[in-house]
Amino acid sequence: MGLGAALLGFGPPPQPYIWAVPGALIPTGSDVSIFCRTPPGVTTVRLYHYEPYGRWFDHTPEGAQEVFEFSLQRMTHENVGVYYCEYRKGGEWSQKSDLLNLVMTGVYKEKPSLTVDSGPQGFSERNVTLLCHTPHSFDTFIFCRGGNASLPQNCSSQSHNTFLISPVSPGHRRTYRCFGSTKNNSFFWSLPSDPLELSIPVSPLKNHQYISPVENVRNIDRRELRNSSARFLYGGDLFLYILEPLVIWDVLGL
Repeated sequence: MGLGAALLGFGPPPQPYIWAVPGALIPTGSDVSIFCRTPPGVTTVRLYHYEPYGRWFDHTPEGAQEVFEFSLQRMTHENVGVYYCEYRKGGEWSQKSDLLNLVMTGVYKEKPSLTVDSGPQGFSERNVTLLCHTPHSFDTFIFCRGGNASLPQNCSSQSHNTFLISPVSPGHRRTYRCFGSTKNNSFFWSLPSDPLELSIPVSPLKNHQYISPVENVRNIDRRELRNSSARFLYGGDLFLYILEPLVIWDVLGL
């Protein structure tokens, strides 16, 4: 049955909704609040710490309360893991909410760096490869899309430090970060890398200048780049326009 039928008292109670503020990626020692939203008239709301500890916290509503806050002070290793909400209404427990993965960042103090692969296979008309460089011997690398990287669902975890963006097309504009972690402690991440913004304009730019080959990018005078209105690094069919700090403009098909 649908949500409307459930609200009228037919079928199982509707699913609660769970989220975290300021987000699900929390720096070590910071505070976080987990919220659960339910329909009105519930008698008990339960936040279950599903993994790895298997414990729960109950909340009794006041009046017609529908949003419930569970505060976690000073993020520690005991707070990480998988959470979900459920509630009791009319003597029956609801279905579980979606799972919330709470991750602690900054556990490892080594800060990764994120770059674009400038090798012959690093980028093309359709693909861009990012490299996450870490001084620590991590066996797990997390690439996150978005400036604040606060949502694990915007992140991809893998066992190698290269991340392929495919396909790329005009209009693509997104910021990326990376983290390091280990398979044995997947809820413990390193400090985040600095943000890397990747942008592909819709319209080709004109009056561009070429610098070739792309491997010589490290030898280019940064003052010269800052004083130039348009400097392009050529690599096959992909052009990179460099702005400081850490802004990459990709122009395809020129």
